[in-house]
Amino acid sequence: MLIAVEALRARRSVLLAGPAGSGRSRLLTAIVGAQPRPSFVIELRAGAVAVRSGVGDRRVLTGDADVSALVSDVAARDGVLVVDDIDRIPDAVTAALIDALGVSDAVLLAALAPRHEIARRAGARGELLRPLIEDADRLTIAVGPLTLAETTALANEVRASRHGVGPADDAWMIALHHLSGGSPALVDELVEVAAVRGRMHAVCPIEPFADLLPGALVESLTRLLAPFDARDRRLLAIAFDLGAIPLRHIGSVMPADVLARLHDGNLVVASVDVESAAVSPLLARVVSESSPRGELSDERREIAHRLLDLVRQGDVLTPAEEVFCARFAGVPDPAGPLVEPLAALLPRAALSLARSGTPRDALAVIARVLDDGPDLRASAALVLARIALEEYVEAERLLDWLPHPNTAAERELSLHVFVRTLCATCAGVDAARERVRALVSWAPDDQEWRVRVEHAAMMLSLPNGASFVERALSTHPVDTPRLDAAARDDALRAALAASRGQAARARVLLRGRQSTHGWDVESDLTLFLLHACTMVMIGEDLLIIESAARRRLLSARWADRQDEVAVLALLDATVQLLRMRPDVAFASLQIPRIAPPESLRVWYDAMRVAAFVARGDLVHAHEALERIDSVSAGWAGGGFSVLREMVCARFEVANHRYDAAAVRADRAIDDAERRMPILLPLLLRILVAAGVPLSRVQERATALAERFDLEPLRAFLAEVQADARVDAQPSLDLLTSREREVVDLAVAGASNAQIARRLGVSVRTVESHLHHARTRLGMSRQDRFAQVGRSERPLVQR
Repeated sequence: MLIAVEALRARRSVLLAGPAGSGRSRLLTAIVGAQPRPSFVIELRAGAVAVRSGVGDRRVLTGDADVSALVSDVAARDGVLVVDDIDRIPDAVTAALIDALGVSDAVLLAALAPRHEIARRAGARGELLRPLIEDADRLTIAVGPLTLAETTALANEVRASRHGVGPADDAWMIALHHLSGGSPALVDELVEVAAVRGRMHAVCPIEPFADLLPGALVESLTRLLAPFDARDRRLLAIAFDLGAIPLRHIGSVMPADVLARLHDGNLVVASVDVESAAVSPLLARVVSESSPRGELSDERREIAHRLLDLVRQGDVLTPAEEVFCARFAGVPDPAGPLVEPLAALLPRAALSLARSGTPRDALAVIARVLDDGPDLRASAALVLARIALEEYVEAERLLDWLPHPNTAAERELSLHVFVRTLCATCAGVDAARERVRALVSWAPDDQEWRVRVEHAAMMLSLPNGASFVERALSTHPVDTPRLDAAARDDALRAALAASRGQAARARVLLRGRQSTHGWDVESDLTLFLLHACTMVMIGEDLLIIESAARRRLLSARWADRQDEVAVLALLDATVQLLRMRPDVAFASLQIPRIAPPESLRVWYDAMRVAAFVARGDLVHAHEALERIDSVSAGWAGGGFSVLREMVCARFEVANHRYDAAAVRADRAIDDAERRMPILLPLLLRILVAAGVPLSRVQERATALAERFDLEPLRAFLAEVQADARVDAQPSLDLLTSREREVVDLAVAGASNAQIARRLGVSVRTVESHLHHARTRLGMSRQDRFAQVGRSERPLVQR
């Protein structure tokens, strides 16, 4: 905008060229408002062309003489002639305007579509505008997509001005930028869609391939695609299949003319990484749903062969590009140059597909590799694919046929496969841990390997070890530096310390790595998850964990690494529940494209129960409870049983079964002391909600706070100490007006049914008011309200 304003100040005409939805009209309006010179705005309304130069000054242009007089008036008054969508003004007016400007010093500010779009829409119009566009004295500014920073500023402005919502986090904005492709029109509409669907704080404003798209959004996307023919759209869909393609590749695999048109239309520049290009998944969805199946086969094969040529020249493909070649390159000529590069990438592509949202697609690629002989990577991919397809017995059987690993990289991969399989199929952690330790025999003299195996076994000792390690053990490419064993050892010991409620020791163990590898730059997924698990267990740095986990979750989604998506989505949901945001937790739990294995699914169900109860949806909470009731008490070293008791106790409170809730919470506290101390403050809160006197809860919380170094436990104790007045007579001043009204009737001797009829509410509502009144007054369920005296003492600040 500044460039345009300076050009106008120097009396130089400016043309803003950009596709529909690029924000060219918004930019034109901002430029007009930023310069003090008088503006003469040409408008097209109801088929008539008029000029507006003031609030009440509007006149119709009926012929060449009117246009010529207008241009002369603009020049005489040192003004600016403003025309939005000049390429849509009728030909007669456009021709007269170009002729008049050619012999005048009048300054023009106009917006129009890219040249190729005008030519395709109406070839004669392109010839008519050529003198205007090709005039070297006029400054032409290409209106490109918004940058990430500009998308953030615009979206936050819309969130605040229309919905009263504060700024979104980085992950939400990155997802919005990716979905919109930097189009201001789409940014605006996507924020509206997110607001309607309650996704203003979710990881992603809208699920591009799952949510139903509203008509207004489809219309905007259709307008963006309107200038492009069938071939352009097919290649656009292929560009989406390639993911975030490096810029050095896209010019090699896409025809230059098509790439130029897509680039000018702002359709292949929607990447948040400046080194790569991507296509908005919303555009890709519209294209895919409007194209016949099988239509892209020839173009896909051609581009796959071009990618393989890049490999022959020594370039390295992204995982998405390798998968694309494995799927669409076909069977090349046995004597041709593409056989060798394709054979080299097929095993890696098989692994990527096995970890993706379409694991069944890996089976055909695996078969191609194994037909040529044994291959560890293909065999590992087969096991992982069977796990993803929930064929656990077959996966465990295939472990016996896994080729013996010979190199350090092969041992890492095999360990990953073993742990994933054992966690998905074994009922007990102890059995899985013993089988993992037996893998030392692969390299008994390699001390580094012995330590690595012991680390894997230690992970299974974490409170949620079976599900956590199943997804957290990340494999490393051969050319990637091996992780420092000391860093992994510290992370494991920190997690174990946190599981015992030793927050100070956990922080000391993590301090070294965190000082050099912060949350945002930690490259190793296993270490990141161990650190995050530690902080969740001690209840600290939740906002930092949320921000880092959500960004990683987006990256894993776009790369279609569903094994990583599953554990990161569960981590984010856990943080959201700790922050009392159940709706956001639900959105996170729905992100994985495939069902997680049973070892992880039980934790998903537990999170769903907690979220349903928090939302008051007890029907669906009961359904989820039935699924986790069958899980053995020893699952995850007994840690899961504590979590189950806690969510069951919250369910009992929500159903007003306070005695049952108190019994469950009391029993779970004893187990939590041994297996999952982080749940202690949550369980103590359940005791308060169940009507246990505050004095008794305070006494128990004090004893626990002396044993466990947990900030959430200390915070709860401080709250209880502020609320509990054990030396004061209970006062009705502590109650809300409705609670006091119900208590007054109860003291007068009315039954719950009589109170309900008197106040026009249900009996359940009366019971709830009485329960909350007892809780506020520090009374047990056996205490009678006749014992409560009146007082003028001010309310306790809660």
